[in-house]
Amino acid sequence: MKSLLKRFTNWLRNNRKTLGVSLLVSLAITIFSYVVGNSIHPMAGEYAAQKQISDFRKFLGLQMGNVPDSILFINVCYDKELVPIEEEGMPVGETPITDREKLLKLLTAAKEANNYRYIFMDVLFDGLFETPVDSALFETIMSMDRIIIPDHKGTTLADERLYQKAANADYAVTWKQLTFAHYQFLHDDSIPSVALKMYADRNHLEDYGIKPHWGGLWYTDKGRLCKNGVTLFINVSINGSLLDEEGQVRERNYIYLGADLLDMDEVVPIKEQIEDKILVIGDFKGDRHTTYVGPQPGSACCINAYLMLMQGKHLVNWLNILIMFIVYTTVGTFYLRGASFQTLFANPWLGVLMSFLSTATLFMVIALIAFWHEIAFNMWVPATIYSLIDTYVQKRNLFNKKKNEKNLSTSGA
Repeated sequence: MKSLLKRFTNWLRNNRKTLGVSLLVSLAITIFSYVVGNSIHPMAGEYAAQKQISDFRKFLGLQMGNVPDSILFINVCYDKELVPIEEEGMPVGETPITDREKLLKLLTAAKEANNYRYIFMDVLFDGLFETPVDSALFETIMSMDRIIIPDHKGTTLADERLYQKAANADYAVTWKQLTFAHYQFLHDDSIPSVALKMYADRNHLEDYGIKPHWGGLWYTDKGRLCKNGVTLFINVSINGSLLDEEGQVRERNYIYLGADLLDMDEVVPIKEQIEDKILVIGDFKGDRHTTYVGPQPGSACCINAYLMLMQGKHLVNWLNILIMFIVYTTVGTFYLRGASFQTLFANPWLGVLMSFLSTATLFMVIALIAFWHEIAFNMWVPATIYSLIDTYVQKRNLFNKKKNEKNLSTSGA
């Protein structure tokens, strides 16, 4: 034991400069990964790792995407009405929108019962369209508690008062893949997303819970360091046939507004159907986005982001940070000393095999392990930095080698 400790002490003494640089690089990677992860844009590699793990889970027959009993998805894709549309003040025809009269019937019943947990009505009330029930519908929305509607950049809501009940429902995609992989809670450090507004309302927070510091350099939630942007894990999904929590097969894990909820009112009153539920109302056919589990409605993506907040998955996990800091330091020291994966093994066959292992491969493996345990890890930042370090060290060693050969040649002459 004393011999091992002595060898380690000697190693530290001989490599203290390299280790010091590696520690600084690891700190920079940790901070930079946190900062870029808070943006609205997904990082390269997020979707690929999630997709591989999701496909592997499906191959193993593991059940995913069950809808908990606390959530009731209500599909309005077939509840449409035609409204006139104009261009430059001239009528040009009609366009379908969600039937606002049916929405009014649902909200009137929900308001009277007042036994629901929350209502996320993912229906855009665009100011371009008008219906005879608008006044009554908007008045009902404004008079209800625990309800939220979406707002999108570049659109104008039909009633100015609706902004009090609205939150941002926009998201960004990568330039290579039009996928919903990343979710930002607070936009421009002041505009709450749908998920964040729901989180704040459900927890009775006076503000939105997440607070920016130093112009969005870091964020806190009740004094705890947190992330403003997260890799979205979809544990609740809208699919055709899934098992419910009791293991019973259901044809679909949502109901239709008109054909099910409203038409069944005389048999099963709306009051009973919505009791203690989070109602998620949206067009699950027309409003779909590409995700690692397949096409999903925007409503489901927002709900999954809300669930991540409620489960505290936006809070920084210091144990995970420590583990990755150790990994970064080890890899950094390894590269700064000019080593390669091939030199780790005396066996020539293992050496050849390890020659194919790159930094990107190493961090992809780490990302896959992390995503299997639903821990977000973005490989892009560390893989890029260590690849640059590796290239620099190799070029430096090559330069020194040629310089030494030239000096030997000169002295020999």
